[in-house]
Amino acid sequence: MDRSQFQQLYTDFAPDLYRMALAITGRRELAKDALQETFLRVYRFSSTYDSNQPVKPWLYRILINECRRLQKKEARSFPSNGLEIEQSTPSREPFSDVMDAVSKLPETYRVPFLLKYMDGWKEYEIADFLSVNVNTLKSRLAKARELMRTSYGEGV
Repeated sequence: MDRSQFQQLYTDFAPDLYRMALAITGRRELAKDALQETFLRVYRFSSTYDSNQPVKPWLYRILINECRRLQKKEARSFPSNGLEIEQSTPSREPFSDVMDAVSKLPETYRVPFLLKYMDGWKEYEIADFLSVNVNTLKSRLAKARELMRTSYGEGV
């Protein structure tokens, strides 16, 4: 991958990947770190990418793995004592309330929910990406919606 291809990849996907990282981690700095590490890995390992496959799932897989890795690393560095590391101020914006509710979903439900409703992936794409049966995915999405309703209210 040459420099211009890498720059184009970054331009095309960085905003969506950052939003996904923020939704997964719930923290701006951690999301920025995950995005940076993702693109470092993409550049470093671009020779292993199969150009016959779509690039988007490959990027998201790297990003999600980086988010997990950074969250585990942070958990080891800062053992939780019941206090949130980053306090957020209450917001009256519905979108931030929804994202707060999404961030509380278990990862099993959060990632498919974000891919479908935030990034507009089709169910079969998500199922393939997560290596699960489409029916399993549909049940996870239903459970995520149910958890969102109880967490956020009946408006979801």
